Amino acid sequence: MDLNFFSISGLVLSLTCFVLLLMILKFGTRKLHYIWALFNISLIIWGSFAFAIGKTSNEDLVFLLWKIAHIGIILIPILFFHVIYLLCELNQKKTLLIIYFQGAFFLALNFFGSKDIFISAPKLIFQSFYYFTAGVMYHLFFAVWIAIVFYGILQLFIAYRKAAGGIRRNQILYFLVGLCVGFSGGLTNFFPIYDLKIYPVGNFAIPLYCVIATYAIMRYRLMDIHLVIKKGMVYSLSGGILASLFVVLILIMTKYLENVAGATSHAITIIAALTIAVLFNPLKNSVQKIIDKNFYKRTYNYYDVIRDISHKLTTMFELKTIHEYIANTIFDTFGLHSIYVLNAASGRNCEVVYQRLNKYTKKKELNIAEQGNLTHNSELIRLTIETENILIKDELPAFEGKIGQDGIERIRREFELFGGELAASVFIEDQLALLLLLGEKLSGDMFTREDINMLKTISDQIAIATKNARLYKEKLDSEKLASIGMMAATFAHEVRNPLTSLKTFAQLMPEKYNDIEFREGFSKIVVGEIQKIDDLICDLLDFSAEKKSARVTEYDLVGLVDESIDYVKSKLSLAHKNIMFEKEYACESFIMMGDMKQLRQLFTNLMTNGCQAMNGEGTLRVEIHPDGDSVDVTIADTGKGIHPDDIQKIFDPFVTNRESGTGLGLPISKKIVEEHNGSLRVESMLSEGAMFTVTLPVQNK
Repeated sequence: MDLNFFSISGLVLSLTCFVLLLMILKFGTRKLHYIWALFNISLIIWGSFAFAIGKTSNEDLVFLLWKIAHIGIILIPILFFHVIYLLCELNQKKTLLIIYFQGAFFLALNFFGSKDIFISAPKLIFQSFYYFTAGVMYHLFFAVWIAIVFYGILQLFIAYRKAAGGIRRNQILYFLVGLCVGFSGGLTNFFPIYDLKIYPVGNFAIPLYCVIATYAIMRYRLMDIHLVIKKGMVYSLSGGILASLFVVLILIMTKYLENVAGATSHAITIIAALTIAVLFNPLKNSVQKIIDKNFYKRTYNYYDVIRDISHKLTTMFELKTIHEYIANTIFDTFGLHSIYVLNAASGRNCEVVYQRLNKYTKKKELNIAEQGNLTHNSELIRLTIETENILIKDELPAFEGKIGQDGIERIRREFELFGGELAASVFIEDQLALLLLLGEKLSGDMFTREDINMLKTISDQIAIATKNARLYKEKLDSEKLASIGMMAATFAHEVRNPLTSLKTFAQLMPEKYNDIEFREGFSKIVVGEIQKIDDLICDLLDFSAEKKSARVTEYDLVGLVDESIDYVKSKLSLAHKNIMFEKEYACESFIMMGDMKQLRQLFTNLMTNGCQAMNGEGTLRVEIHPDGDSVDVTIADTGKGIHPDDIQKIFDPFVTNRESGTGLGLPISKKIVEEHNGSLRVESMLSEGAMFTVTLPVQNK
């Protein structure tokens, strides 16, 4: 006989399943994969013998071929249910055994029963090929065949509804979609038995089912079904619009160009095709935007998220801030039930440093351990370190060859401890630094390939930001240690000088006790040296103290500044300094609120610093200028100025260019200004002096 559609469909089915079988045998690692391989073999048996049946005209040979073809037909529902049994992890071993027993029964009936009990003499249909006639028991077989298939579909639906989300749910959905296509086509092969005049071309649909189901079973990281639908909509609409446009262009260009320019039909077709090619990509992008806007509003822009994260992380130098920002960004972007950030900086133990739960997700539902940690014995941490990749709970069976079924179960329990579906790791210099445990999405959708790629990029960004934060902390720690060393040296120097004087006088006291002049001088010097030590201790306490509860009172700023000037003048006259004071006040009085004692210390410190910078002579200029809601007090000297390299450091503690002094005057002054919600600025040019400007808010209650 000549080739017919029935024969061709059988050939397509057998060749497709043979290619899939080779792929499964090469890449399969689990029992599910091998049972699916047997399912494909059953389809190869059916398809190859269907091809032979369609080409054979000898009735006796056709009858034998139909008997052999029924090996595949009988095995199809059995292996189909066995695949579902493994895929859905059913606890129905007895049901599976019963299904295998019925298969053995019908196989025996097929080969060893009487001629007409199962299948009988073939008949010519559609004037094309021979089809068997159903025997008495065949009707029972068909009913059982249908029952097994529908029972398997029912189990798939139940498993789909129970699946919380993620890959497993998507895997079952793919299987269901393929199943609807494949078995609806396969059923057409039974129509001729019951004299339904419908050509059995359903074998063309079965290969599509096999391809979809193989993809679902073999690949863990499936393309999101919604993404498949969306891309299908985009390309279908774009193709439809462009096809219509192509026809319109051909009609218009044929009508005008052929008559006016004398263009041939081939040239017109080429021009129209080039026009369509140029328009395809812009049109596709426009259609995709419209579909996203109207049907997929929850999708995010991959590049916008990455750009925002990269920009924000460059300004963050505290690990806590980084952890919170990243966790919240991922949580909001994906719409998660929960997220946990575990720090692995100390050894291989991972401790929860930040967590966020959706308001509908109760912590007790997650069964999280009270300590919220993963120890160094954690299988999850070990596998994360070995793979250095993102782990998804539903993909764990892929590691069965590496960690065994027991290892998979232990990691699943660790995931469930945190309500986790995905673990993203952050490595710094090949060492695990952070572990992000993401819960499932509120939508129940799986994590797509785009999600995985974005998390990998975010992990790289976190690694860089974390490393920078650690380096910054190390720098601060080293500066702190340097400050402590400087403080110790300064403190020792400032205390040792008075103590040396006291020690000298104490040693001379027994010899010169009767010397009245010595005793009077001794008394003055001892009091002065003790006062120096007391002042040093007061400065240190002022600087190290937490923010004080300021004694806020009403005061006159002009009067307070004048008092500070008078106090500094009195100190200068005692030291025989030749320094002139100039005052420029924009008002005679200015009533404000604040701590007078602190502010007096502020202005006294700044004026004293200015006088000391002038080495005994010069001019100190003091200005007061109200400016709306604030007032500026400027203190400028005519000293040698501050070197540009030192400007950034003058407010650091224990930094001083003078031989004596603790270097705490300016840090204390800055602290006082900040406690009054103001600001302190400095401007300076070498050899021309320095100018300090204190800006205070008018109402400072």
